[in-house]
Amino acid sequence: FDAFHAGLRRRKTAIKQVLLAGDVVVGVGNIYASEALFLAGIRPTVAASRIGRPRALRLHAAVREILARAVEKGGSTLRDFSNIDGQSGYFQLEATVYGRAGEPCRVCATPIRQMRQGQRSTYFCPNCQKY
Repeated sequence: FDAFHAGLRRRKTAIKQVLLAGDVVVGVGNIYASEALFLAGIRPTVAASRIGRPRALRLHAAVREILARAVEKGGSTLRDFSNIDGQSGYFQLEATVYGRAGEPCRVCATPIRQMRQGQRSTYFCPNCQKY
């Protein structure tokens, strides 16, 4: 955790971009970044350097949980991914925010918003992810 938190503190970039960059944490793609930020209650546009230790702990735990759930579901398939046995991943089917723009948040019923960050779609709940 300490290396993760130190990596965040050094970056003034939006936290979602930092998660995707791969130099602070690896294996977090676009879907998993949106989902982990939702689980941690962190808005994707917040500068990584502004995330204090308590929120960083929540985010660290959220990333681990989301990745574990994704592995359990065989990953995510949006286009043509399949595993060695030819099976698609199913994690995206249980996404709480990713791909759900305009739909009600499953926690508070506020419509999920979509925006662009560095050529990627970002999904978030403006109520649950206030910080």
